Amino acid sequence: MARACDVAAFIIDMIGRNPNEDLVTNLRLNKLLYFAQVGSKDILGYLLIDDDFEAWPYGFVVPAVYNMYKRYGRNGIATADFDKASLTRQEQLYLLDVLRTFKDDSISALVKKSHQVNGPWDIVTKKREKIIPKEAMAVYCTKDPLINAFKTKYKDSDFVGYRDADGHLVLPKELDNA
Repeated sequence: MARACDVAAFIIDMIGRNPNEDLVTNLRLNKLLYFAQVGSKDILGYLLIDDDFEAWPYGFVVPAVYNMYKRYGRNGIATADFDKASLTRQEQLYLLDVLRTFKDDSISALVKKSHQVNGPWDIVTKKREKIIPKEAMAVYCTKDPLINAFKTKYKDSDFVGYRDADGHLVLPKELDNA
């Protein structure tokens, strides 16, 4: 399992690299952490984030992440020091899928999605509890696939051949008319 601060730094770093993307706010960041957590069991086979999530009025929050970036207020977070060794390559690719899945959703849409009736946040707030049990998040994510895995348009094609040492495409003999 990864630390939420490392996952947050990755998200901030990736969004910050895209000049066409608005910087991520603390509220949006915590929503993305939530969706990364609940989708991870399905895709990675385990919950990604080790830290506890708490139920706050606007949804899920990892207090350590919130406190780290609260100085930005409602403004976007420009940079974060991301250590590549803190996440596996598979976890990084998964997080890119999370960002692709939710990149066009407004903050209000993310809040609405995270507050679904009978979802983890709803259940915990009705019980007037604060900590959202990891088991509740693990069970919730298996109900419906949440994260759209990236697919290249050539993945299911009948492409054949290989590149030689010089980078030239080599086709099978029956397809090579030259």
